[in-house]
Amino acid sequence: MRYRIRFMIFILAAGVLSLTIGITSAQDARKVLVTATTAGDPQSIDPQRASDQGGVNLSNVLFPGLTRLDEEKIHEVVPGITTGWDISDDGTVYTFHIIPNIPWVHYNADTSAVEQVMDDSGKPRYVTAKDLVFSFTRALDPATGATGAYMLSPVVVGGDAFNAGKGKASDLKVRAVDDFTFEVTGPEKVAYALGIYGLITSRATPEWAIEAGGDSWTEPENINSYGPFALKEWVHEDHMTFVKNPFWPGSQGYSQAKLDELVIRFLDDGSQLREYEAGNLDVVPVVPSDQYDRVSTNATLSKELTVFAGMCSTDWNFNTQKPPFDNVHIRRAFSYAVDRQSLADNVLKGGRIPARWYTPPSIAFAPTLEDNPTLGIAFDAAKAKEELALGLKDLGVGAVDQLPSITVDFGDSPTNNSIGQALQVMWKDTLGVSVSLNPMDRTTYWTLMGQDSGQIHAGGWCPDYNDANNYTHDVLYSTSSNNFGHWNNPEFDALIDKARVSSDPDERRKLYVQAEELEIVDQAATMPLVWESIPTLSKLYVTRTFAPSRVEAYWAWDINRSS
Repeated sequence: MRYRIRFMIFILAAGVLSLTIGITSAQDARKVLVTATTAGDPQSIDPQRASDQGGVNLSNVLFPGLTRLDEEKIHEVVPGITTGWDISDDGTVYTFHIIPNIPWVHYNADTSAVEQVMDDSGKPRYVTAKDLVFSFTRALDPATGATGAYMLSPVVVGGDAFNAGKGKASDLKVRAVDDFTFEVTGPEKVAYALGIYGLITSRATPEWAIEAGGDSWTEPENINSYGPFALKEWVHEDHMTFVKNPFWPGSQGYSQAKLDELVIRFLDDGSQLREYEAGNLDVVPVVPSDQYDRVSTNATLSKELTVFAGMCSTDWNFNTQKPPFDNVHIRRAFSYAVDRQSLADNVLKGGRIPARWYTPPSIAFAPTLEDNPTLGIAFDAAKAKEELALGLKDLGVGAVDQLPSITVDFGDSPTNNSIGQALQVMWKDTLGVSVSLNPMDRTTYWTLMGQDSGQIHAGGWCPDYNDANNYTHDVLYSTSSNNFGHWNNPEFDALIDKARVSSDPDERRKLYVQAEELEIVDQAATMPLVWESIPTLSKLYVTRTFAPSRVEAYWAWDINRSS
């Protein structure tokens, strides 16, 4: 999942919301929770098209999956809309047992109520195996443009060919055994298939509503959903409002919502903190790095501060096709020149860990610091200068001022600005190279990333499923749609291909160690900066979970202002 860095919930006991949201009436006992995500609209809340963290979190409360990664027990996959599943002896056929009679619903603005969706005969529509056949097929159809299709296609027979435009939908091994039994067959046994079958890309979607609404089917007046919340309002570029779905029966992975209403505002991280301190928000998802010292030492705020371990990586990447970063020595020089310890301790703070490689050690089968203390890269000024000299020689130039001008692109936020400024100083001090910083609004930045990423560009990753494959194959593999640096290395691809199908845990770990050394040191394909911890603020009357993946279980959150 792309790193658009992720976000938490703000609770407000409210009855009457002002137009700016956040002002409440103390006389109203309804439980209204106000949260925030990054500024600007999500790329999409269509499950087959959601890709940024905001879109995934928003879509997740509307469209639960077959399975779910437990937000706190990070190595446990639990049932979502199912009572459970069976796996064939050879590990390739998964049979999911869907909870019967989960109704599709829609918020009716005229009646101010969540209502069941009826079919043409006037009967309630329920989530069925046929809906999942439709959604899997839609996700893999190249015409859909599903950003997560590259993760789903390898675990469905016929998926790669169909998604590449070389196969037929009828060749996909997905079928409805009966109304509430869904079967999917993979081409080979892989340990992480259950997690992928529960991805946002694989969620059930309403064929009839999509046909009627077209690209506007996710607008409040058109959307049909079935999860713990229903969409009430979407004021574009400002906020979304969700209401409790009384028809959601609850499951092991998705309980019934404890809140009556959930409001998610679109704010940059600096504005979120200001709103919190003004009394308009009840949770700050991530404390901005430039405010961490003040927050952690403030008599009131420090009591509301929680720092917990995350599963995300922050890395800034090279476009390996753009000079001078088409030269491996220049890439190594820039990476060795980054003082990650200083970046973690003095810039980002909040318990971040200097990242020596890409995949966080908390991810299943990833290398760990205990077993691999010297793996990867760290600050080394001498090596940085040595690699710079080799790069200049390769390029036939005698000095750094003869290098092409270098621009660093990133989405504008206090945290990204702090990182950019720190890297700018490090590269100047160690290499004598001046770079220009180019912050831009979030929508423009991610549009550019998908079309023509900059020489150096901000990035990062949080898990879609808990396996090292999600970081190595799904981001850095040569054909990945998230490989914005356009790095292509057949040796790396071969290691990942072998690791993904190995049934030997020790062999998988060793292969990922080799892959990380190749990508980070030998080829310097990307610059890992830190492995994330998450500093968050919550009012003392808030009861909530803390998700290392940053995909929040909003339905499990509660407020009690009398406590």
